[in-house]
Amino acid sequence: MNHTPLPKPVPPLEPVPAAFSRIVLSGPPAAGKSTIGRLLADRLGLPLTDTDANIVDKYGVISEIFVERGEDHFRRIEREVVRRALRRLLDRPGIVSLGGGAILNPGTRAQLKHPAIKVVHIDIDVDTVAQRLTAPHRPLLRGAGTPVENWLALVNEREPLYEQVATFRVQASNSPPSTVVNRVVDVLTGLRRAEEYAKYANSEDDGSHHES
Repeated sequence: MNHTPLPKPVPPLEPVPAAFSRIVLSGPPAAGKSTIGRLLADRLGLPLTDTDANIVDKYGVISEIFVERGEDHFRRIEREVVRRALRRLLDRPGIVSLGGGAILNPGTRAQLKHPAIKVVHIDIDVDTVAQRLTAPHRPLLRGAGTPVENWLALVNEREPLYEQVATFRVQASNSPPSTVVNRVVDVLTGLRRAEEYAKYANSEDDGSHHES
């Protein structure tokens, strides 16, 4: 006769399940990734790497890089900064906040597909963006149209790439950053517990069936 023991409850994970995550924040310009990243890092006690801030620290103001050296030069710098940040992320849990265009690089997208990494895409609507946009420090939003029109065109162009790399998406429109952080933590906690339960269930399946 076969006896299959009932699954035991998975023990609680402390301090917070999401605190063991390797998190990448993606999303369009003005989505609030930097602010959300800082709050999320504080909430989970994780180190934060803001790749745009790293570029500014090492190479200077991003808008000036665009003007003086061009977008291609900036993207090469960005790729190297992002590559290093994502490699460090695999070494230990943490948070990496990406610039809005980082996902344009196929090497970056390949790194983001690593199963250990959770890519959280921050969605935001055009009305909320319109209140935030100041085009002078966002070189890609300059052009023939208004900053909002240019933002919309840019987001529509990148949307398939954002969707390709996202583990899940969180809506940030009309919400304070603290609320967005709560949403992110809730989803990450659910994912973490599901992963732990799957490991537990697999280990039970491997050695818990007995005959008598």
